[in-house]
Amino acid sequence: MKTPVEKHLVVKERGAAAFNVNRTILFLCPLIIIIAVSTLVYLNTLGNGFAYDDKFTITNNYLIRSWHKIPAVFTRDYFAASGELSYRPVVTLSYFLDYSLWHLNPAGYHLTNLFFHSLNAVLLFFLFVRLPHITGNEPGKETELLPFQKSKVPTLRTETLKITIAFIASLIFCIHPVLTEAVNSISYREDIMAATFYFAAFLFYLLTQQRGSALWYTASLTCYFMGLFSKEMTITLPALMVLYDFLSQGKSRLISKAIRYYIGYIAVSVFYISLRFVFLHNPTESYIPYPQNSLWVNFLTMSKVIASYLTLLFFPANLNADYVIPSTLSPAEIPFIVSFLLLIATGVIAYRLFSYSRVLCFYLLWFFVALLPVMNIVPIENIMAERYLYIPLAGFCMLGSQLLNFIPASFTKPNFLKSYSLPLIVVILVGFSGQTCSRARIWFDELSLWSTTIINSPQSSRAHNNLGVLYKKMGFMDAAIQEYETAIKIRPDYSEAHGNLGNAYMDKDVSVVDKLIASAVHKNLAKAYADEGYFKGAIAEYKKSIAISPFNEIAHFNLGVTYGKLGLTSNAEIEYENALRINGNNPHAHNNLGNIYEDKGLLEKALTEYKLSLSIDPTSAITHNNVGNIYFKKEMLDEAILEYKLAIKNAQSGIVYHENLANTCMKKGLIEEAIAAYESLIGMRPNNSQYYTNVITLYWNHKKDAEKTVFYLRKLSEIEPGQREAINKMIEKLGVKK
Repeated sequence: MKTPVEKHLVVKERGAAAFNVNRTILFLCPLIIIIAVSTLVYLNTLGNGFAYDDKFTITNNYLIRSWHKIPAVFTRDYFAASGELSYRPVVTLSYFLDYSLWHLNPAGYHLTNLFFHSLNAVLLFFLFVRLPHITGNEPGKETELLPFQKSKVPTLRTETLKITIAFIASLIFCIHPVLTEAVNSISYREDIMAATFYFAAFLFYLLTQQRGSALWYTASLTCYFMGLFSKEMTITLPALMVLYDFLSQGKSRLISKAIRYYIGYIAVSVFYISLRFVFLHNPTESYIPYPQNSLWVNFLTMSKVIASYLTLLFFPANLNADYVIPSTLSPAEIPFIVSFLLLIATGVIAYRLFSYSRVLCFYLLWFFVALLPVMNIVPIENIMAERYLYIPLAGFCMLGSQLLNFIPASFTKPNFLKSYSLPLIVVILVGFSGQTCSRARIWFDELSLWSTTIINSPQSSRAHNNLGVLYKKMGFMDAAIQEYETAIKIRPDYSEAHGNLGNAYMDKDVSVVDKLIASAVHKNLAKAYADEGYFKGAIAEYKKSIAISPFNEIAHFNLGVTYGKLGLTSNAEIEYENALRINGNNPHAHNNLGNIYEDKGLLEKALTEYKLSLSIDPTSAITHNNVGNIYFKKEMLDEAILEYKLAIKNAQSGIVYHENLANTCMKKGLIEEAIAAYESLIGMRPNNSQYYTNVITLYWNHKKDAEKTVFYLRKLSEIEPGQREAINKMIEKLGVKK
């Protein structure tokens, strides 16, 4: 009699037994677990705010706030308007969509990152399952899984094993702590989206080979194209495909595939490189040098960086938002010697794997091939960052999964090792998950991120600079100045830190001057202090910032603001124009330039600048108010009223906007609207006697409403007790008893 287990066995021709498992369930269960795990480990990111470079790409990015600005994404204006250093239009378009859905709610942007990360884990699962040489067998045949595994297995068990390996690899990928930077920082979505198209393009390439379909080939090329315009790391995909074909089929097939398949990827690559480095090249990138301006130093330093990356794959500890890698000046330095020995050992392993197992060799080389674009061959701003490992990590995860599943079979006592294989996998997954969840809390906000970064990397000039920005926002000006000075001491050519130090000097001087001007007797003293105080220090720092980076639009703008504070209008005008030459989409520069033209009586030029500002940021209350002032001066009262209302709509608490609306309505003869505006002002500032006087005039002279007139007269007497007797006489003349 058969046991319950035996009833479900299918006997093959050669006597091997296999479970008749439903293939749909076989795929569906891993997918559900992958999506659930990737969601759970990053669920706490939805409560995080904007951090790191999000201020450039999201919060201060006016480009993404209106769909009609999309054409600018495909012009040279893209770099200044988007906050991106490189041309990545696909990612910027995703920000357009996010802003239309969430505006400036960070939870929505984090949700998008989480979606793409989960999608990548799913794509990797299908990709790893599709690779036919993972187990070395073909459908319907029983072959060896790996050269060192001599036992034969049934086809169905082989398929189950393939799915298991892919499942474990995908799980390791979606929870590996080294990817927390890419997922937690919205502005590094570029790495996640590039990986999405990278994995999809490779998967469709495999389907093209297996099914010979032009549709899959077109889909693969399209994904490759989209990946390139998400981030330049995608450029390694054709090299990885060639490597895959060579290791799985030998070099004899490469020539035929070059004509049939590779030519399409080469054409897309040439188009991208031409556009990226010729037609839409960001000139700012030309100012990024090699370490110590030396190719030799760069080679020595990057050897150390690669070794650091390898260490992070196995031991993702002491993760950092900003790695400080001291330049290696000599091959005799101990850090370089240790790193070089590690790289030699890795090279030996790769060589041995090539003859021992091309499967494992492919996944090891995947890591190094995918890492090539960030090896500082073309100088990049950050020579080391965790986000750079997003695509390379996939190869490592598959390599690790294969080893965890297969190495025990090569030993003499496999049962002993197999009994520890599953617990080891569980320990790794649980440990990685816990660290990933913990790391997400560090990205909660800017203060948490940069204060932690300084602890882990005290020589990070970026961390000190950004912490200074936070202190300035919190009103701790002296602490901010100290952080900026520390950043400059570490890195004297840090343009942004010089600019921020200039901001701190200017704000500190303004606060002192404002206090002095509060007393009329100190007006001259205030002016003298402004001339000799921090303003001069601010100007000096802005000029240093510009000398280091001539394309620093913010430094030009702030220098213009400082000149304006000192009454140097002509100098301010020049700097605003310089800022706009760098970035014509700076709404504040257009507005301030409009102020200068308005003061000169050039109303039409001022109106043009204000309208340009509003075309970039239509929610700017102060600019709507400025446009209203121009219309008021031109006696275009209806247009002025409309602009003042728009200003109020965007800033309900703006007293001056309500005042301008009330005065203009009164001049236009719109009595009801003028009264409503003044009554709103009274609600905002109930002790302002002028508001009461104006509303009393309107009620009596224009509406002959004695009851309302008396009501506001009595209110006026309460805040002006010295005028109470005169007010009472007015009430008596109106024929209303006290």
